[in-house]
Amino acid sequence: MSQCLAGASASWCRWIVAVVIAAGVQGLVACGGSAPPAGGSLTSIPKGQEIPCELHSDPRLAEMSDAGIGLASALGLPPGRYALPASAAPTQLVVMFHGHGNDSCSWRRHLQSVAALGAVAVAMDYSGQAQTPIENYGWCVRAGVADSIVAARYFLNRYPSIQQVYAFSISMGANVAGYALYSPLATRADGSPLFDHWVAAEGVHNLAEQYLLARAIAPVVPDGAVAQQEIEIENGGSIEQAPQAYTEISPVLHAQKLAYLKSAVLIHGIDDGLVPTTQSREMFLGLAAAGVPTRLYTVGATGTGETGTTATSIALGPLAGAVGQNYQSPLAGHGWEGSETQLVIRTALDQLYALLGGASVSTGETPVPGL
Repeated sequence: MSQCLAGASASWCRWIVAVVIAAGVQGLVACGGSAPPAGGSLTSIPKGQEIPCELHSDPRLAEMSDAGIGLASALGLPPGRYALPASAAPTQLVVMFHGHGNDSCSWRRHLQSVAALGAVAVAMDYSGQAQTPIENYGWCVRAGVADSIVAARYFLNRYPSIQQVYAFSISMGANVAGYALYSPLATRADGSPLFDHWVAAEGVHNLAEQYLLARAIAPVVPDGAVAQQEIEIENGGSIEQAPQAYTEISPVLHAQKLAYLKSAVLIHGIDDGLVPTTQSREMFLGLAAAGVPTRLYTVGATGTGETGTTATSIALGPLAGAVGQNYQSPLAGHGWEGSETQLVIRTALDQLYALLGGASVSTGETPVPGL
C-alpha cells in the first residue's frame, strides 16, 4: 500500500487496508449510480435539461413526489430542481449539493421540507454529469460549483429579501460545497461572501485521500475503478500527474479561507464504509482553527433508521456469509442522501432546520448515540 504510506494518517491507512481486503471478497457498495434501466432512455434527454426522475433505476425515487418542484432549466439556469416557499419575501436560501451517483431527483423531499419552513431551496445537477457508463456518472466538482453559484445568484436577485444563504451538502456534495465556499466567484452583488452557513454530512473533505482509496480498491472493485476514472477526468490526470488540481479542490486544505463563515456543522457516522470518518474530523479541526463556530456530530448506532453502507459490514459480511450468517452492522454507516430516516442524514437535516429556525452554533463535539 505505497499510496497509504505516502503521507496519509495512520488511522486512515488502517481503514483503507481493511476495506481493500474485504472489498476483494465482497465488492464495495456504490453511492447510488448503477446500470441505466433497460431501453437506454436516459441517454435521449437533451443536454441542458433535467433527467425525468422516473427514468432513473433507483426504486426509492419513485416514492417521492414532484409536488411543488420546479425545473431550474425553465428559469434559464443549468439543470436542477428548486422549491419556493409561500412567502413572497423569503429571507433564507438553501443551496443543496448532491453526492456521487445522484442528482437533484434524490433531493426532492429535502427541497419540499425546506420550502415548507419558509426558505427558497435549490439543488443543481452539475453540468457534465453523464448517464453512461453508469447513471449520474462524473465527479463534477468544478461544474457543480459553477452551476450552484449561478443558481444562488439568480435567487438572490429574484428575492432581494434573502439575507442568509446556507450550503447543505452530503458525501461528494461536501467536496463541491466546500470548494464553492472558497471559490472567488462566490460573492454577492455587493462583493460580500455568497454563503453564510455550511452543513456537511459524511463529507469528502480531503479529495487526495478519497482518490487514493478509490485507486487502492480499483483492481478488485469495479466501483472503485469508476470513481478513480471520474476523479482523474475531473482533475486532468492522476494525483501524481496533476497534484495542484487535487489540492485546489480539497476543502480541508483551504479551511483558513472559510474564516468568514458564521457557522459550520459537520456530521459523520462512525462506521462509514465509503468516506472515512476522519475526513469530517480533519475539516472540523481546520474550521475551528480558522475561528469558525463549528460543531461536529459523530453518530454511533443506527437508531431506528437504515444502517447505510458500513465498513464493518464490508469487512465482516463475507466471513458471516461463509458460515451461512448475515451480518448487519449496528453502527451508523454512509447514508443515502435522499433518506429522511438514516441517522446521519436525519441529524444533518435536523441541524439545518435548527439553523433556519435561528439556532446558533458553538465550537465543539456532540456524540449522537443512536441507541
